[in-house]
Amino acid sequence: MQKKFYVSRTSSDEDKSAPDLDRFRRIEQLNLLLSLGWKIKSFVNEQGSEFFILEK
Repeated sequence: MQKKFYVSRTSSDEDKSAPDLDRFRRIEQLNLLLSLGWKIKSFVNEQGSEFFILEK
């Protein structure tokens, strides 16, 4: 299974994929997912959107 994990919302993020949380809170959530067995497969930076692809 894969999922996109946005660290923060950019001004060009029209689909509103990243929630309205600060960057530090998102990193805490990312660390929680990693402790639950998710692995970072890649980091994507395309057209102003930056996100991790996570895999379990």
